[in-house]
Amino acid sequence: MAVRTVACARFPERRVLPALAVVACLPMAISATAQGQAGQFARECALKETIVITLIEDHGAAEDVPAAQLSDAAMTMLRARSVCYEGREGEALALYESILELGPVASLGRQRP
Repeated sequence: MAVRTVACARFPERRVLPALAVVACLPMAISATAQGQAGQFARECALKETIVITLIEDHGAAEDVPAAQLSDAAMTMLRARSVCYEGREGEALALYESILELGPVASLGRQRP
């Protein structure tokens, strides 16, 4: 039985890291839900996370930031989420702010629907 690796032409390598970062978020979210963590996610953290997720996705679509930098931003977001769940909102908000240093999106090649 031969195993063959198939590369998708529509999924270039530069998009792999941001996609992996997003996929990495899923187990943490599922784990948090399943365990019913004692801490609550602060409203301020939720608002910042929404902004950060959108920024990371938009930079990924515009391809104006290196994939490694987007991957680091996604990992920082996960760390901020964990810190916020632990009740250290100030530290979490500082981590979210550090992600916003990616800056504005240069331009999107295509408009979102």
